[in-house]
Amino acid sequence: MSRFNPSSHDLSEDPPTPENLLRGFHGRRVNGKRKSMLPIDVSDLNHAQCLGRSNTIFYVSDKRDPKDPKGEGAQGFKKRFYHDQRPESYLYVIPSSVGVNAPTLLELMDACKREKLLPKLKKKGLFPKGPLPSKLVELGDLEKVVLTSGKLEAEISFEHYKLFVWDDMNTLMALPMDGRGHVIDDGEIYIWSSKHTKVNWRGIID
Repeated sequence: MSRFNPSSHDLSEDPPTPENLLRGFHGRRVNGKRKSMLPIDVSDLNHAQCLGRSNTIFYVSDKRDPKDPKGEGAQGFKKRFYHDQRPESYLYVIPSSVGVNAPTLLELMDACKREKLLPKLKKKGLFPKGPLPSKLVELGDLEKVVLTSGKLEAEISFEHYKLFVWDDMNTLMALPMDGRGHVIDDGEIYIWSSKHTKVNWRGIID
């Protein structure tokens, strides 16, 4: 196999296409033409429930670690990354058909409602909105999110969730996956809203 040599577009601070982002982020060629089908439509965004301010995202990826590119920091080794979201970023959940049952999520949702947070966020434009992406770029396995909702601090842990970024290179989304790596059609979906987040070859940055 010939060595992959990323282009200047792949290593751009603002990659021009999702394919450039995928090559720069994971350090390998884009294989095949598989399209990602979202199990939601634009109207589902209206049902998104705010969980609170997202402070830190933890995820596992085999991407190259720009701070330690040698040895196990090279592409191809699973590594744990975290991203501190210092500018405002809010996490929302789109419930499955059976609704949200997890006690932690219900507590966070109630805290947001008590604080009357959603009207304030809508004035700031910090809520999920379309159009939906035509392509998604997979970033890794979502591990956990540390967040605050009013005075409540919490961690949400995830199993079998993949972290993606929309083709706008800004909007983060987490989708539930089955054992074959397919998106589960009827599961809770998580989406972030921020005016600062972007993703490039370095990782998730603000």
